[in-house]
Amino acid sequence: MALKLDSSYRPVGIIDSVEALVLCLVGKARAVESYSKEIRSVAASFKLPAVIALTRYVKYKFSYVACNRQNILWRDKNQCQYCGKKFLPEKLTIDHVIPKSRGGKNSWKNLVAACKKCNQRKGNRTPAEAKMLPMAPPAKPKDSILRSVKKEQISPKWIDYLWNFS
Repeated sequence: MALKLDSSYRPVGIIDSVEALVLCLVGKARAVESYSKEIRSVAASFKLPAVIALTRYVKYKFSYVACNRQNILWRDKNQCQYCGKKFLPEKLTIDHVIPKSRGGKNSWKNLVAACKKCNQRKGNRTPAEAKMLPMAPPAKPKDSILRSVKKEQISPKWIDYLWNFS
C-alpha cells in the first residue's frame, strides 16, 4: 500500500503500491519514498513506491461520516464507554446515552459503544441516574484517510507525511 499526497503534500488517500507505481510511470505522480521491494519486467526493475505526490493539487472535499454502528465502534475503538474494556465488534452494543424513550436521538452526540452487561445495567436511565458516565463525551469524529487501515498496516515511511496521526 502507498500513501497518496497531492502536490502540496497533503494526504488524500491510500492506494495499492502497484497503482502508485503506474501513476508515477505515466507522469501523474512522483515517488517521494519507496519500499525496498522491486517489481521486475524484462527490461527494467522498479521499486514500489511507499509515498507518492501527485503532480496536481486535489481540491479538498468535506467528507461525511455516517452515524452508524460500524462508525460508532470505530470512533470508540471497540471499547465499552462505561467499563473501559475492549471487545470484538460483535460483542458490543450501541447505547443511547439519553434513552430514546426520553427523547434521545440517533446522533453522534448520543450514541456510544457499550458491552452487553453495561448496556443492560444502565437500562432505560440517564447516565446520572445510573451513575454510569461515558469515559469520553460522545462527539462526531473527524474523517480520516487512515480509517480503513489497521494501525499495523501503516508504514513507518508514511509518518512524516501524516498530519493528524497519533
